Amino acid sequence: MIKKSLNSIIFPLLKIFFLSSILFGKHTFAGHKNDFLLAEANQKINVEHAKETVQLFTRWENLVFHNLGKDVYEKLKLVNDFYNQMNWVEDKENWNKEDYWATPIESMIRNAGDCEDFSIAKYFTLLAMDIPEEQLKITYVRLNNHQGHMVLIYYPDDSSEPLILDNMKKDILKKTDRPDLKIVFSFNSEGLWLSNNKTSKPTEKNIIHQWAQMIKRIKNE
Repeated sequence: MIKKSLNSIIFPLLKIFFLSSILFGKHTFAGHKNDFLLAEANQKINVEHAKETVQLFTRWENLVFHNLGKDVYEKLKLVNDFYNQMNWVEDKENWNKEDYWATPIESMIRNAGDCEDFSIAKYFTLLAMDIPEEQLKITYVRLNNHQGHMVLIYYPDDSSEPLILDNMKKDILKKTDRPDLKIVFSFNSEGLWLSNNKTSKPTEKNIIHQWAQMIKRIKNE
């Protein structure tokens, strides 16, 4: 759960971060969504980390590659269940930083993260399982107690109810079944949308600093 004020989150997120076409081309991660599953990352995990981490990483690979033929809703449940077993730990304790967006591999190495890390890991894993990028949005929400929080939302199509993957809930629920959440903004590799501008079209200029830094670390893994 995010313990920062709304302004301290939204203003840095709206700050424009220009990226070169090498880092983000026209298709961003859509055409390279399996890059972070390359053998080098696997080798790094096996060489540098404990047996428990290797086993978790192997389970992750099996989750991705052994379930590509499943239907969308099975994939959503498998990924949601997998990551919701991680330990919830604040960034200050986990990374000694006030705010840090971990890559999926970093989250698995620690087997821990906060709500941003859960959402990011689910997002990239579902991309690797061939869920279309435009159907997934990492979403900053405000809870009934005005606490900030982040979830992943799956949008089946224009006529179907969005589904919310939340580390605080075991089950995947429809948006109408989560009246406790108020959407503030959402984003993915294609752009960022404010809740009061649902028709905005994504552009590279929407990519935010924390997101860009996390993507760079994925590319280096």
